[in-house]
Amino acid sequence: MATFTLVLDTRSKLKSGKYNLSIRVINGKEQIYLNLAKMTQEQYNRIFVKKSMDASSIEFRKKCNENLTKSEKLFNDIKPFNKQKFRILFFQKELDKRDSLLLSDLFDRFVTNYSNLKITSQKHYKYTKLLFEKFSPNASILEVNLSFINQFVKERNDEGVSQSTIESNLRNLRRIVNYFISEEPIIPSYYQYPFGKRGYSIQNLFPSKLVLTNDEIKSVINLKDFDSTKEEYARDIWVFLYRCNGINFADLLRMKWSDIRGGCLEFYRKKTETTRKTNRKKIMVPLTNDLKSIIEKVGVKESPFILGKLNDGYTEKMFDNKNHKLKGQINAQLEIITQKLNLSVPLRTKTARDSYATTLNRAGVSKDRIGEMMGHSNSIVTEHYLASLDRETVFEVNKHLF
Repeated sequence: MATFTLVLDTRSKLKSGKYNLSIRVINGKEQIYLNLAKMTQEQYNRIFVKKSMDASSIEFRKKCNENLTKSEKLFNDIKPFNKQKFRILFFQKELDKRDSLLLSDLFDRFVTNYSNLKITSQKHYKYTKLLFEKFSPNASILEVNLSFINQFVKERNDEGVSQSTIESNLRNLRRIVNYFISEEPIIPSYYQYPFGKRGYSIQNLFPSKLVLTNDEIKSVINLKDFDSTKEEYARDIWVFLYRCNGINFADLLRMKWSDIRGGCLEFYRKKTETTRKTNRKKIMVPLTNDLKSIIEKVGVKESPFILGKLNDGYTEKMFDNKNHKLKGQINAQLEIITQKLNLSVPLRTKTARDSYATTLNRAGVSKDRIGEMMGHSNSIVTEHYLASLDRETVFEVNKHLF
């Protein structure tokens, strides 16, 4: 049988010279202290021992007794008893929908209120929200602690999800926590931050991946036998991306004829528009004869955009839909080429970037130069591309074994 007592917790004196006025819950060998206020020994004696009859003391005692009753009711309602849930429910204020602390509500609120969030990022946050809803339905942000995170990681690992993907979801969760602590503060001050030195340390993981060999890249570039014009167009787009410093398809899609200046293509990566405010790097791609040939082949002169797939005045949502649709169509054709050439790595629009970095690395170009050409903010990002498992290199190295 649990006991509930209002006590002045004199076990530890605060720097202010006061103590915590607490509800002490004794449940078998377990003791739980629910802190209500801070007061001196003299204040406690006056209000609770001598029972001062001034209006403020009477009102304060009334509220403390209400909290005492509340703690007993909560304790009896939680079956089986869970200490963490008991503490969370006791301190959680009556909140309306606007101030909901449900994790799913906070994800929705962040996506709606944070104006600098790109559509692709919005989709990623929404997907992360669904993962946590599946893991722990109707979880409160106050339940997100180290144990909660570790269990989430374990379950995702058991499902065969890569650690880099898990860390990506946890970065979204951390952003939600930070946002509602600092920028739109609604998380209570007693909440224990679950990340960092005393919590979960999120790692910046770059998964190892296989890349095309030099001969495979050449076979894609030199391919002449196509089953359809769509297949040939998809190959040409891949080569365009590869020869254009390994840019992302989104950058190619919005590239304009006016970006051609002084014998180079000059542009900023779309990815850095909102992530870098003061350190954006312009990408400069030399217009080689090979690149000129591809531009002449796929370019649409009647449009201000080189690929001719956009119109001026497009919205971010329109762009995202167009980008997603076209990439899907191109990747479907690239899969046909993958099978046709028996490539060791599936050919996709994104592999053009890996192939560009790897080609330069194999040719002995310095890591810093490669990173500069690709518009990377630091060498760590470049290492991501250069750390890929290069079949040609590993076989060359291990041939020396007895």
